[in-house]
Amino acid sequence: MSSAFLLFVFKSYGQSFQIKWGMDQTLAGVSSHANFTPGAANLLGGVNTYSLASIYSFDGAIGYAYVVRPWPTSFNNGRSMDFTFSANQYEYHINSFSFRLRRSDTGPKEIKIRSSADNFASDLYTMTLTTKDRFYPVTIPLSFLNLSNSTFSFRIYGFDASNTSLGVLWFDEVIINGLVTHFILPVDLTYFNAETAGENVILHWETSREKNSKNFIVERSTNLLAFIPIGTVDAAGIADGRLSYSFTDEAPLSGASYYRLRMNDKDGNYNYSRTKDISFNSGSQPIAISPNPASAGQIRFRRDNIDISTLVLTNILGRSIPFILVDSEVDFISIRPQMPLSSGIYVLSILQNGRKHHAKVLVP
Repeated sequence: MSSAFLLFVFKSYGQSFQIKWGMDQTLAGVSSHANFTPGAANLLGGVNTYSLASIYSFDGAIGYAYVVRPWPTSFNNGRSMDFTFSANQYEYHINSFSFRLRRSDTGPKEIKIRSSADNFASDLYTMTLTTKDRFYPVTIPLSFLNLSNSTFSFRIYGFDASNTSLGVLWFDEVIINGLVTHFILPVDLTYFNAETAGENVILHWETSREKNSKNFIVERSTNLLAFIPIGTVDAAGIADGRLSYSFTDEAPLSGASYYRLRMNDKDGNYNYSRTKDISFNSGSQPIAISPNPASAGQIRFRRDNIDISTLVLTNILGRSIPFILVDSEVDFISIRPQMPLSSGIYVLSILQNGRKHHAKVLVP
């Protein structure tokens, strides 16, 4: 086969990739392609109360499987296993999502699969685990095409458990298959950084090559889902050496914000940089978390003229988390999530003087 034909295949069809959570005594994921960074599999909606010697079982698994309980009798969109990855620079397709599940005698019989493509609003797939103590292998064909999401997630929900305290579900060999679509990028980005400077946030980036580049659109988000353009910087067009750029956000949001670059070329193609997060505290510090890191069952903060009616708690994917307000101290207010928080980063938001403020909360 000629090299010219090989080049044609590469450009036309891209390069396959696989992201895998083997659940083999670790919740970490691995990727076959450098474009993707998988996060650790994450149990949402409360802690894993499995109480035997190990939460990893080899009985019938490919290697090991992760063992989880409890599960509800009816569907609860807050109780699931979450599988999330970050995409670095290339556009990509997702072709399939596969996994192996097994239930105990009293474990959840009904399964739903949802994704962040529609913010987990609808079912991609449903199934019934008819027989106990056997693994069901499942592959869901998908056509998520031309994605540029900086993060993407699948969630597996279990319910219809006949014993909500002891019913068990095993997770094994969770795999995402897809295709990275390669194309000539308008720029080679060597770095992209964000830093605070007084009352501003300054973004710096550098390119080592530009070909047909048009501009950089600076985008900002508070939840990694909705990015808003906040400025434009013209690109060089053609350059073979290193070029430095900067942009100043003169009205940064208080709390956690996420920045990225949309790099456009003159033909209408574009690509995204990696996302940079930064925590900005205004002089008034409208949300002062204490302590931070916080506990899984309570987040405590100074009241400081906060309008408690505007309080919102979300996870890193922007999903709202219900809570109970506890207003029993003179200088502090606390919120207690209806279910204990899993380890991770959360965002507490308020509206103050017509402006929305955010604070990042770490739960270890």
